[in-house]
Amino acid sequence: MKTLMLSVAVAVAVGFSGALAPGALTSTDDRDGRAQPHAQLAGGPTREAGPGARVAICLVTKGAPTRERTRHVSRRAADALVRSTLSYRGPCAEYGESAPRGEGELTAYSQVNDDGEPVAVGMVFPSETLTGLPVDPPTDGKWCYDKDDDGAVDQMTECAGGYEDALELGEDFRSTAQTPFTYVLANWNPMGHMPPGIYDRAHFDVHFYMNPNEERLAIRPGPCEALVHCDDYPKGKDLPDERYLHPDFEDGDAVEPAMGNHLIDTTAPEHHGEDFTHTFIYGVWDDDVTFYEPMVTKQWYSGLVDGTVKGGCHEIKQPSAWKESGWYPTEYCMRYRTNRDEVTTTLEAFEYRRAG
Repeated sequence: MKTLMLSVAVAVAVGFSGALAPGALTSTDDRDGRAQPHAQLAGGPTREAGPGARVAICLVTKGAPTRERTRHVSRRAADALVRSTLSYRGPCAEYGESAPRGEGELTAYSQVNDDGEPVAVGMVFPSETLTGLPVDPPTDGKWCYDKDDDGAVDQMTECAGGYEDALELGEDFRSTAQTPFTYVLANWNPMGHMPPGIYDRAHFDVHFYMNPNEERLAIRPGPCEALVHCDDYPKGKDLPDERYLHPDFEDGDAVEPAMGNHLIDTTAPEHHGEDFTHTFIYGVWDDDVTFYEPMVTKQWYSGLVDGTVKGGCHEIKQPSAWKESGWYPTEYCMRYRTNRDEVTTTLEAFEYRRAG
């Protein structure tokens, strides 16, 4: 009887007009009344053990958009709540830092399940972020070098990094989750970047970093390849042991200031005559894998919003070994949450790896 009353009460509270079966909505843990830095997060995945299994959903009503509560419900109830409320799939998120970009903002977030296992690490933004993005100059001027020594910096040829926003993940996640990711570095590139003819389309680089931000910031601009300091360049070329890298990924000689080196998947469609839409990059620095990076075009994000592109997940090719034990993602995902008018870019489908 208590479960039935809870189901009915919550259905009324969220304005759900359909019938919920007794026991369709049960409570596990709450984040009631907690003010969130970003009130409109689109959610991550759910894991289901079978047709009758309950799935996690973050319950958010239209009347209280900043109040988030994790519930476990039937799949049917979850679908209905997403249609009729501001709820999103997966456990409620812990939000990290936000930064303004375009006419909206970018926010880092994470989701963990009841056992403390990571479900998603991501970045979310409202669709208005795609409007009013800066175009000229092509970078924010943080990482420049007067390569021709003429006393002036050419924004087109002597600056790197596009428009940069470094966003820390939430404190609880950083201190307790057994995963190496600690912050998100988002770089908006209005003219794309090297190599020409492949990645020179307007896009976002969404880096999920594992090494300290201080180490990243210590990679200086200079006159060597991709405008990196020549004394720092060798550290970018010092690749991890091959067992820590998937064999399809090769050194793209893109050792960038305040980033590191980028390894490209030579089998990706954009390297075989197809247009670049989204892809995955492994980042390395000084003998370590230091970031995971989905690269996504503005056009792809816009397609998610207008419905011409279907959201979903894509495989991250795995190495044969890992230097440190922990939870590592096997997919990267891009989605649009219609009920919240938001786009997410995430790492998901985590699996526990033992160092070896």
